[in-house]
Amino acid sequence: MTPSTPTPHDPPARRRLPRRGLAGVALLTAGALGAAGGAALTHRLDTHLAPTDRVAPAPTGPGALTARVLLQGPDNAPRACITFDDGPDPTWTPLVLDLLAAAGASATFFVLGQAATAHPDLIAREAGAGHEIGVHNWVHTDVYSADADHLRADVDRTIAAIEAAGAPRPGLWRPPYGRIDAPALAVAAERGLDLLLWSEHTPSAEHARALTTRAHAGSIILCHDGRTQPSRELLEAVGQSLIALADRGLTFVTGSQMLAATLAP
Repeated sequence: MTPSTPTPHDPPARRRLPRRGLAGVALLTAGALGAAGGAALTHRLDTHLAPTDRVAPAPTGPGALTARVLLQGPDNAPRACITFDDGPDPTWTPLVLDLLAAAGASATFFVLGQAATAHPDLIAREAGAGHEIGVHNWVHTDVYSADADHLRADVDRTIAAIEAAGAPRPGLWRPPYGRIDAPALAVAAERGLDLLLWSEHTPSAEHARALTTRAHAGSIILCHDGRTQPSRELLEAVGQSLIALADRGLTFVTGSQMLAATLAP
């Protein structure tokens, strides 16, 4: 099958150390250490990146560049953070907004720029309900495979889509899969974005129901309102858990509010 021509937004190939002599080294090692040892060395040499791979781009001028990363908030007050990735989606986002309203919960939506461009009305509805809108990516691709210029372009396009829909300029970024390295951190700092990860995940309705015992003060909860994961059962379980947690006195704040509480003296 003939490979397709890369588009400007296809991630570049990962650079690896040269494999010159790799087969001979692996064969000798296999003879000395056994097949498992040889295979392990082959894998390491085949996947070990060059020392200059995935380094942060050099700053273009003087001044501090800072991006903060938060995985869990403080437990000095009964507050938690509920977040939704991969939207907006016309099937699931309206349901999520209704469930959040029923629970009296504020949320943070990490949106895909392409979806935000297609459904600006949903971004406007999220912002109008007092929820926070953050950057996920332009499309759902791993930022580990993108260079800094590619990341800048995707982040900038997503920010523009959010603002065009009437929402405030975002201050938070959650890259797909939560994977972050030096180029992504540098781009976040350049664009004035902090990074919000998570401490609890809801990949199934069972996990969502378990939030009633697992979530606590400072929890940052990952949910989804787009792509392949959402289902009515899963999202309704999330909504029921939010109501139960709110009844126990837990308040749900936005990601920026949780970050501010973390940084407060």
